[in-house]
Amino acid sequence: MPARSAAEARPQRESAREALPAVAPESIAPPPGQPVLMVTEREILQALPELGFGHVVFGGEAANLAALATHPGFRTIVASVETELDRLARSDPRAGVGIRHSHRLFDRGWLHSTATHLSLVGVVNRLDREPFAPEHCGETRLVYRLAYATSRLPLTFNVVFWQDGETCAEVSRRWLVDRSAGAVEQAAALRAGPLSAERLSAERFKSVELNVQTVRWPAVVHPSLGGHAEYFLQVFHRQGEDFVAAPLENTPDVARLADDERLRNALLAWLRAPEQQASIDAGTLRLPEAYLATSARSVTPRGLARLANRPFSQIFSPPDFAGLDVDAGVHVRSAAAVLRRLDGLTCGGCHQSRSIAGFHLLGEDPPEQTLDALMVGASPHLLGDLDRRRAYHDARAVGRTGALARPLSEHGVGQGGAGSRCGLGDPGFAAWTCREGLDCMPLDDRELGVCVDARRVAGSPCEVGSLRSFAEGHRDRARAANSIPCVGDSVCNSNRVGFPQGMCTTSCADLQEGEACGVIVELTPFNHCIARGEPFADCVRAHGHPAGVGGCDVSQPCRDDYICARSPNDRRGMCIPPYFLFQMRVDGHLVGPA
Repeated sequence: MPARSAAEARPQRESAREALPAVAPESIAPPPGQPVLMVTEREILQALPELGFGHVVFGGEAANLAALATHPGFRTIVASVETELDRLARSDPRAGVGIRHSHRLFDRGWLHSTATHLSLVGVVNRLDREPFAPEHCGETRLVYRLAYATSRLPLTFNVVFWQDGETCAEVSRRWLVDRSAGAVEQAAALRAGPLSAERLSAERFKSVELNVQTVRWPAVVHPSLGGHAEYFLQVFHRQGEDFVAAPLENTPDVARLADDERLRNALLAWLRAPEQQASIDAGTLRLPEAYLATSARSVTPRGLARLANRPFSQIFSPPDFAGLDVDAGVHVRSAAAVLRRLDGLTCGGCHQSRSIAGFHLLGEDPPEQTLDALMVGASPHLLGDLDRRRAYHDARAVGRTGALARPLSEHGVGQGGAGSRCGLGDPGFAAWTCREGLDCMPLDDRELGVCVDARRVAGSPCEVGSLRSFAEGHRDRARAANSIPCVGDSVCNSNRVGFPQGMCTTSCADLQEGEACGVIVELTPFNHCIARGEPFADCVRAHGHPAGVGGCDVSQPCRDDYICARSPNDRRGMCIPPYFLFQMRVDGHLVGPA
């Protein structure tokens, strides 16, 4: 089927949409099946071998990254990552590959190796992305993660295809699948419908999106924050056989705007215009290309408390948005909330909002794996957005227009529960409250606190200072840290040993509700073990000990800067710092031959 241009597609879509009310959409019943919003089940993904990265992007199989590197387009992506690594190395004499360096770089050899491959970890239906490109019916996203024989690595590729059809109701119905069927049957239904070769064709290809951890500073090097890591984000569009870096959605080019006052003032005027207010409130803003960057960087931990993750805040301040009529807003009701919303719509801001250390979908680990394994492989931000996406899908399936508005990216699943964000006085966040039995504790973000169990259970923060933050994230420091007492026999594991904002731990002998029996390693002997090249799991077994920590699962996420990992000692997940999982860090891996 020949591809249609956006200009050709738009009249047909618009005429179809105008005809919808005449067919009494509320009388249309969708076919049987449940809407598929996201597929992360390993059995289903393994039954989709045709969706290998090399096949869907380049039209041919590629067993490893050395084989992928034979394609000019993939070499362009690799060259872009290597340029970023060169920039980091030039600017930082302490940066290098491996644990012997205090600032540990991503090993570029992994991008050329016969030992590494890209593993499909998720299929995502983004019908709700329709408002961002009304000539299409949203997007299909295939998420791949860099891996090798014994572990995974902190790099993901998101391969995006446009969804098209005569109407968006038709497109939505393709995703209705009997989710009670077996994995092979579900995979076949998806392959016959939304994941068919025609619908993942070159004509519908949109982009490849890259997110990679480029460097990590351990806590012993950057003690006041509990460590520091940086991520590089870029989007590529196809140009013949090659790829080119494309503008990033809603991500301003800070350096260019800072140097060009006329351009900055034009952007501010555009943002303040009444016609933009509804889209800012709804989260459907589409920044004109003239203002956009073609790459972004983000940092962890501490999310949007860090200026490096807030590009709009590097250009503007709340007074720039004073006087706007925000009273009619649903999600954005103050100048500070306008600015936080804008920052959350950028690539870096989104990936540092209720995420898994800069990622939103990392996939499932084998069920038998209890060490170096995620209990929950999707972020609280992503899981909290699924109900909204489902409502949009259901409306489209019967010919209605779905509701577009979405809350701010930090306002996700379990909102009001332990670990959730809460307002500290600004009227824009007044509705962000904690449930009964929880206190809104100010940590290091001036606008938002964190809901903490008033009983001070294991997993609660226990070391908080004032954050001094800069656009160059590695300069950030938390100062004058204060200890917050843990209760009973609990002890505070501090920032200095890798626990951002500290974390109370207790004995596994008498766990309270909300706690789990996890494992904590002895930092110095564990690091020496890894430095000797011994297997990660062996080092954990040799130098780890049981400890009562915060418990977690899909319905009860951890607080920011902690991830829900599997515990060898408990059926529940355990909340631990992300870089305590080997697969979440760039250092210490022995991948194998190049």
